[in-house]
Amino acid sequence: MAESKLNQELRVALMIQMDDGLITSRCAQLPDDWLAMDLVRVANDAGADGFLVARYKARDEFFNQRDSHTWMYYTIIGTTMYFGGTPDPVDGVEYKLAYYGEVPTFSDAQQSWIYTKHPQLYLFAALMHSGLHAVGEEQGAASFKQLAEDQIQKLNAAHLGAKASGSRVTMPRHRSFG
Repeated sequence: MAESKLNQELRVALMIQMDDGLITSRCAQLPDDWLAMDLVRVANDAGADGFLVARYKARDEFFNQRDSHTWMYYTIIGTTMYFGGTPDPVDGVEYKLAYYGEVPTFSDAQQSWIYTKHPQLYLFAALMHSGLHAVGEEQGAASFKQLAEDQIQKLNAAHLGAKASGSRVTMPRHRSFG
């Protein structure tokens, strides 16, 4: 149950997985451990490394526009990702995903970065769920739930800050009318 909570709420760099594929019929299956998207890139000669970033477009917009207006866009329905434009049906078009994958399964036989990098998070989430099933331990479970959620929020915030840490800060221009 702790694993489930972390998969629902935690989004940190250690969860980012990479996947490559080929678009031949405008759609592709998302990986089995996919939780959320980080970055989608599609093969394009205009890119410095042969790939350009594809942007997400809401399903209603995506499917209500012509192919020429959806090129370099994608949308997601369930576990299927739809790409805009008309791919080459013979050779296809390569794509690369960076996505948040599920946390490793908790097991005595397998190491997990949750145990080694964030042992308190694992402990609080596990104790929260164990306390929920013990008679008279509801208050303790609530305390561990709060501790787990606080740590999840801090880790998510730190990850968002780290993603932009090399960026230059720009201030918006304020114009005065006087």
